[in-house]
Amino acid sequence: MLSTTLPSANAKPLSFANAQTWRPLPVKLLIDDADFLRWIERSLDKGENVLARSNQGTLLKFSGEGKELLVKCPMGERLVLLARKRTLQREYQAYQRMEGLPGVPECYGLVGGHYLAIEFLRGVPFREAQFADRERWFDEFLQVIRGFHGRGVSHGDLKSKANIIVTEDEGVCVVDFGTAFVHKRGFHPANDFMLDFARRLDLNAWVKHKYHGRYEDASKEDRQILRYSWVEQVVRKARGGQGVS
Repeated sequence: MLSTTLPSANAKPLSFANAQTWRPLPVKLLIDDADFLRWIERSLDKGENVLARSNQGTLLKFSGEGKELLVKCPMGERLVLLARKRTLQREYQAYQRMEGLPGVPECYGLVGGHYLAIEFLRGVPFREAQFADRERWFDEFLQVIRGFHGRGVSHGDLKSKANIIVTEDEGVCVVDFGTAFVHKRGFHPANDFMLDFARRLDLNAWVKHKYHGRYEDASKEDRQILRYSWVEQVVRKARGGQGVS
């Protein structure tokens, strides 16, 4: 239930529209409540509380109960919808592996089995950011990447600046792990290959963003981080760039 005090039989039913008047609940209790699932489905049905839409799905923002959350909702039909649900489940697995890491949003779980609830962060996309100390910020960014790599998670799409947030206190936050690969125990050569491949992409993206795509300006130390995959080697050569051995 959404309040420790139940309304009387004649009272107007509570709804998330007036959630700010309720006693705050722990997030776990909030997302497990049936009313929260109904809020998601009603929001999708009526097109309300929508923060963004993409070809992957719809992003809802919930404000209430003393909390601000984002809810990622898969959209589509049949096989497309099934694929997007699996993507969110894989993203949830990545967040579980990264629990407690700095620079990664807190994940609260899957609502109804396929709506992903995560922390709402205040900040700006990397491409819009103004830095007081850019060098320090990129040092922190690298530590964030190495942090989730150390947990056996790769992102795979950090070249997209939309997946990198500069928080209000000029911190780093990496978002949208829908393309992530997570280490699996045992013998999984295909997954291991893709995990390592995506790790390379993550680190190469860090160098690219730090030097505005001018790899030739990278310091000797940072060039040691840059390690192109064979796919990137081919693409760069086709574009007239030089591969890196």
